Amino acid sequence: MASSFDYQALDNGGHVVKGNIVAGSERHALRAIEAQGLAPLSVLPAKAAQQGSRVLFQRKPSTQEIVLALKQLSLLLTSGVPMVRAIETLKQQQLHPDISKGFADLERRLRAGQAFTTSLPISLPMLPGYVGQLAAAGEAIGRLGEALTDATTQMSYEQQVRQDIRNALTYPAVLLGAGITAVLFIFIVVVPRFQSMLAQSKAPLPWISAVVLNTGIFLNAHRLIVFLSVVGIVALIVSALRNKETMAKLRERAARLPLLGPWLMESDLARWAFMLGTMFSNGVDLIRALDLARDSVSLPSLRVRLDQVTKMVRAGKSLSAAMAEQRAFNDTAVSLVQVGEESGQLDEMLRSLAKLYDDTGRQRMKQFLILLEPAAILFIGIVVGGIVAAIMLAITSINQVAL
Repeated sequence: MASSFDYQALDNGGHVVKGNIVAGSERHALRAIEAQGLAPLSVLPAKAAQQGSRVLFQRKPSTQEIVLALKQLSLLLTSGVPMVRAIETLKQQQLHPDISKGFADLERRLRAGQAFTTSLPISLPMLPGYVGQLAAAGEAIGRLGEALTDATTQMSYEQQVRQDIRNALTYPAVLLGAGITAVLFIFIVVVPRFQSMLAQSKAPLPWISAVVLNTGIFLNAHRLIVFLSVVGIVALIVSALRNKETMAKLRERAARLPLLGPWLMESDLARWAFMLGTMFSNGVDLIRALDLARDSVSLPSLRVRLDQVTKMVRAGKSLSAAMAEQRAFNDTAVSLVQVGEESGQLDEMLRSLAKLYDDTGRQRMKQFLILLEPAAILFIGIVVGGIVAAIMLAITSINQVAL
């Protein structure tokens, strides 16, 4: 069955021409375009192009989708498939629309004679900056496929770290949210029901009972204000989580806390060491690798120290000596890097260091959760128990029943 295809091609004068052609398949469309003396750049089904233009709200591709696409590309390249053919194959896969569009643009640029390493960040801007650096280094030493594999490994590692932190904080956040909801329910619905009964008594109420009762009456009388306040607080929290500067300040303050601070610090150091080892093993020069690894760190104070490490290395010091002067690294880390420098296996030692920090960080995370979850439960229990005790004190006081 014949289908309609939109295409872009180069004519004999090197000009880009656009058009539409009807053919039985994309391969037949390519042959028909070549028969006209044109060099095809891209061929897309017309229906798909029309549908794509109708999409108003499209979610961004996830890290997992990007990693999967890059893994497929690296597999094709390491298997000996030519670059343009590999990208053409991926363009036809059922990938995220943004990724498919990026591969189509990348294929067009390659057919026009542009270099892969300069076209990659332009066609696929959702990729982290270090992917382009790894690709350039891998292409220079004839290991482009392996370099892209290492890039996907780095992306997967960073995603796993973020996921671990997110998972660790999800249960306490849900627990705290449920507790706050229960407290509001008690204040707004339960406490006001005792108002009429307690109002008939002229006996003075205990101060805690009066506070709870008046709070419940106020919240019940201003439900709309309470609802809008809760919505506003949630909106502020969401906005703060999306603001990079705010999140950086929150992380910096959290890093000063006991147990939580060392966990965040070690997670960042693990990510830095893994990134540095990956870049160095793919032929990226040490200074550039240090700059890129530093960008993966989220704590501002740690970034300042790593900037100092980079300046010292640029001034001629060894990496281990520069690390030794910064208090962010322990003696084990410095020793591992020094051994790596002396044995010529710095990349392997850096990855071992990353695993060491990662394991230590996971232990810190478990210790943090062991304390956080009971603390959240205890806090909610004290608040709810205090409200119930205040109500019981009020009831017993008006009935003159001794506890």
